[in-house]
Amino acid sequence: MRTVPLVYNRPKEHPRDTLSFIHITDTHILNNAGESFHALNTRKSLQAVLSNCITRYPDIDFWLFTGDISQTGKPESYSLFCSIIKDYDIPVYCVPGNHDNPEHLQRVIPDCPVNSVHIIQLGRFSLVLLDSWVLNEHHGRISCQNLRQLEDYLQQSCNLFNIIVLHHPPVPVGSQWLDDIGLQNSTEFLQVLSGHPEDTLVLFGHVHQEVDLQSGRLRLLSTPSTCHQFKPLSQAYCPDTLPPAYRFVKLGLGNALDTQVHYVNEARVQG
Repeated sequence: MRTVPLVYNRPKEHPRDTLSFIHITDTHILNNAGESFHALNTRKSLQAVLSNCITRYPDIDFWLFTGDISQTGKPESYSLFCSIIKDYDIPVYCVPGNHDNPEHLQRVIPDCPVNSVHIIQLGRFSLVLLDSWVLNEHHGRISCQNLRQLEDYLQQSCNLFNIIVLHHPPVPVGSQWLDDIGLQNSTEFLQVLSGHPEDTLVLFGHVHQEVDLQSGRLRLLSTPSTCHQFKPLSQAYCPDTLPPAYRFVKLGLGNALDTQVHYVNEARVQG
């Protein structure tokens, strides 16, 4: 079997003791600028969200997208995504979601992991980008090889604060239909993280709602979509009426965490 190496980007200059970024997820961009997804133009809603967050937080370090950037997985959708973000001089990192095509996505966002663990080191912080994509499935899984890579890296990074990023939720969120299509090997994943709970934050997407959970001493956060939301604690699919949103995250001295979700009413742009 071919061994896929861990991808490690050399430390980027980041002299500050703090890190601030915007968590964005489930943009579901379509192939054409005028198309709508359930009566909402996802291009326009993403543009409104980005405009709002850059006005409110002009000095962030990067944007972090946690999957389902595309609804179709087609190259045209990723070209449209690039046309949206190109006007901003802000680094973009991402992981693939179940609706994405990871290889197409990696062509436009080179730091996107494809069957790998991808490390971005930023001073005393590191982004650990994981691929949980499974062909033709809505649920997710991290390969055994990537779990071993993750464990090896965490054992060597005891002086860093690690931000673990994936698309699929590794813990139940209380909605049966979403829990059924979460990370299928979540027990193994959380076991790898169990030795590093106080210097680790987990961010995920997929659930189209605000989630802030503790698993032991480990904190896990999700963010609402930039398009449609799902009503929390629903046993079956149930859309919510909340507008598009994003999450601000700031890590400070002593690993203090400040985070806030912002809903953007002006992003509720119909097709």
